[in-house]
Amino acid sequence: MTKRRLPVIGITVDTNYGAENRPLDNGLDPKEQSVFWLKKSYTDAVEKSGGVPLLIPVVAAPKHMDMYISMIDGLLISGGEFDIDPSLYGEKPIPQCGALKPDRTVMEMKLLKKALKLGMPVLGICGGHQAINVAFGGTLYQDIPTQTQKSLKHEQKPIPSTQPSHKVDVMKGTLLDAAAKSHSMQVNSTHHQGIKKMGRGLLACATAPDGLVEGVEIKSARKQFLLGVQWHPEQLYDADEASRGIFKSFITACKKFKPH
Repeated sequence: MTKRRLPVIGITVDTNYGAENRPLDNGLDPKEQSVFWLKKSYTDAVEKSGGVPLLIPVVAAPKHMDMYISMIDGLLISGGEFDIDPSLYGEKPIPQCGALKPDRTVMEMKLLKKALKLGMPVLGICGGHQAINVAFGGTLYQDIPTQTQKSLKHEQKPIPSTQPSHKVDVMKGTLLDAAAKSHSMQVNSTHHQGIKKMGRGLLACATAPDGLVEGVEIKSARKQFLLGVQWHPEQLYDADEASRGIFKSFITACKKFKPH
C-alpha cells in the first residue's frame, strides 16, 4: 500500500532589507548580502499539525512563482518587520508608516491570487492577514494610534508574543469558529497597522474589543479555506487549544486539496 504523502505548506519569508537593516553576526554588510528569515515557530506549528513546511523566498519571475505553487498543497503568508505599501490601496505613506518591502508584497499578492484560482487553502498571519484584505480591494490603517480613537494598545511590547494581551470575539458559524471551537479567544498583539475598509467578498470573523477587525475569511469559506488572523497563533500554539485548532484545520484542508 502506498503511504499517503503529507501536505507541503509553502511559507513566505521576510527579508532584512527594510528599516531593520543592521550588521549581521558574521560581519557581512546587509547592503551587500541580504538575508531571508523566518521565526521557527511557524515551521514548528506546521510540523506539529501534520504538514511539511517549505520556505518560499522572494522571487520575481512569474514562472518561479508558478513552480512554487505547483510544489505545495497550502499557502501560509507570514508576518514580518514591514508594512504593506499604501499605494496598493490608493494612499500615500504617512510619517508613521514603517519599512516597505514592495517586492515581497507583490510576490505574496501574486501567490495568493494563484492559490485562490486553484482553490488552494490559504492562511494569512499578521501581515499576511493584512495582505489578504488589500488583495481583495480593502484598505488599512497605516498607524492605528494615529488614525483611530480609543483603540487598544495593539503593540504589546515588552510583553512577549508567547503571551496573550487582549481578547477577540469570534463570529458564530464561521470558518474561524469551527477551527478554534470558541466564540472568544485570548490573543497576542504585535502590530501597529490594521484593517480599515474590508476587502470585497471578505467577512470579518473576529474583532477586538475596540472594534478592529482581527480575523477575515472569504464569504464562501465552506468552499475555499481562506483565513487571515491579525495575531500570531504560531506563538501561542503550545499553550492554547484554539491556536492549535487554527493550524490543524488549515492542514486538514491542505490534505484534502486537489487543484481545480
